[in-house]
Amino acid sequence: MMGPYWGGQAELLRVAWADFNLLKLPDGTEKEANFTILPDILPTGYHGAELAMVAPGKTVAVFGAGPVGLMAAHIALLKGAARVFVMDKEPDRLKLTEQIGATAINFADTPAADAILETTGGFGVDCGIEAVGYQAHDHTDEEHPEMVLDNLVSVVRATGHIGVVGVYVPEDPKASTDLAKEGRIAFNYGQAFTKGISIAGSQCPVKKYNRELRDLIIAGRSTPSWFVSHEVSLDEAVDAYARFDKREDGYTKVLLHP
Repeated sequence: MMGPYWGGQAELLRVAWADFNLLKLPDGTEKEANFTILPDILPTGYHGAELAMVAPGKTVAVFGAGPVGLMAAHIALLKGAARVFVMDKEPDRLKLTEQIGATAINFADTPAADAILETTGGFGVDCGIEAVGYQAHDHTDEEHPEMVLDNLVSVVRATGHIGVVGVYVPEDPKASTDLAKEGRIAFNYGQAFTKGISIAGSQCPVKKYNRELRDLIIAGRSTPSWFVSHEVSLDEAVDAYARFDKREDGYTKVLLHP
């Protein structure tokens, strides 16, 4: 779905203000899978890295190894980060992070904050990226809306930066706490304030980045389809979405072919 227009997963799609919204791509299908990641996941990961002020030589912690987190780690490395840590509890997703040279941490085995602080000699990281959102779950599958933000505040050094691209909503009637039901996330802001950590977050302004990211793909500098696990027809889409939603082993990203 795009705004109020239904049909984002259909064979045909109405594009409002197409002369402004569409991005021209080169002819041919050679890089089609990579360009499929361009309208959403790749720029969102890039946005997270921008908000976290990732730069050459920085150390980065990415919480969440879903599609957005994987793209954030990929972009952080493209930006020249010295080291990138990626936290998740799904082994198949963590294996993908190692393919691009990131350090995978399974928080089901060890507390993520402890692992990062120990690895960095207690110093922490320069930049943190929140790629999970308000539906964060611990290793027992219990929901904790504040969990990722608390961890990031713990591992990002004083005067560091946190970029939030995981989704947070104004209200969530099915949330695990009364505050979260009203969209209020009770994380450790006092510690963030004391450490002088900047926190920025928003939905991704795709058009701000998509032309440059397109050119990275054309030049072969970025191949974001490396994390695609399945390519299926529309007839198989419902089953594939269900498997992806359940975090079934091996379902990291699914492309649909109308």
